[in-house]
Amino acid sequence: MRRGVVALVIVATLAVPAAVAAPSGANRNENAARAIHAYLAMQRYLFDGRSGSYREAVGKRPGAHAWPISQAIAAAIAVAQVPDAEPGFARGARRRIERLEDLRSGAVYTASAGGSVYYDDNEWIAQDLLDANAAWPDAAGRQRATEIFEAVVRAWDSDPSHPCSGGIVWTEAPSNSDRNTVTTANGALLALRLHALTHRSRFLHWSQRMLNWLDRCMLAPNGLYWDHIDANGVVDFTHWSYNQGSMIGASVLLYRQTHAPSALARAEGLADATLAYFAGPKLTGEPPEFAAIFFRNLLALAAIDHRQQYRDAAQAYADQAWAQRDARTNLVSFGKPARLLDQAAIVQIYSALATARP
Repeated sequence: MRRGVVALVIVATLAVPAAVAAPSGANRNENAARAIHAYLAMQRYLFDGRSGSYREAVGKRPGAHAWPISQAIAAAIAVAQVPDAEPGFARGARRRIERLEDLRSGAVYTASAGGSVYYDDNEWIAQDLLDANAAWPDAAGRQRATEIFEAVVRAWDSDPSHPCSGGIVWTEAPSNSDRNTVTTANGALLALRLHALTHRSRFLHWSQRMLNWLDRCMLAPNGLYWDHIDANGVVDFTHWSYNQGSMIGASVLLYRQTHAPSALARAEGLADATLAYFAGPKLTGEPPEFAAIFFRNLLALAAIDHRQQYRDAAQAYADQAWAQRDARTNLVSFGKPARLLDQAAIVQIYSALATARP
């Protein structure tokens, strides 16, 4: 689980309806409008223009950590792609990326200025850099993402004395020896994205090595993935939606690049198992930033197999969250005070829905 994450209770149950009408052009326009309104609220209430920094929550001082910053940047890049987005959104996304240099330490980024290195933080940032590169080609951003990947590879556990040797460690902090699903799955996803850009076999090799370790050591009997394993072999059996989403995303990319039927089958099987597991009230205990990562990757799968139920699930979640927002501010009301991670999550989901291929 992420450090410092507290499960937030949503008043209404975010149950996915059994049947939802297929999204129309009007639905996509509404999704775009909501993405833009949510983003403008994020910038108004959670961004400090004077310092150029985000607040982690309304009323807090500027100076967010790398994890919420990475998700805010992901939101900024995503909303810049929706219909009717203002040109200033793209400029703002680029400026937020430039400010990441405040956290940079060599090839990687620290959680805070002078803080520890967390590899999941760095993988989210690398994906932001590649997302930005896809929208506005940037050789420097691609190079930084590659450097982050090389740092991730160096964090591979190669100690044969560890139970289930392998996997990417969570952090360089000496107090923690966990190897996590999130770090390893997103390491595979990052490798596949770099393989798509470079066609270097090394990236494909590492992606498959990481996915094989996850199937060997973190795959539960119910078809979902556990959270992490420590150096003594103690497994945290929690199922988090973002772990499942990251595995779906990696499997989708593997399928796109290899056309292996097993990769698509893994993605669909995991998507179905995750929706079943988190149906009804279980989803209310999920941090919204985890749900956003799951739904973004679920929509990437829907773009391949065109399963309407995947789009319906994302739409239902976003609409329930929007219905509970503060209508005066357009801040989503997952918790009080509103957090940067909450707002970035809803921007990401609505942006993904607005740009999803029918």
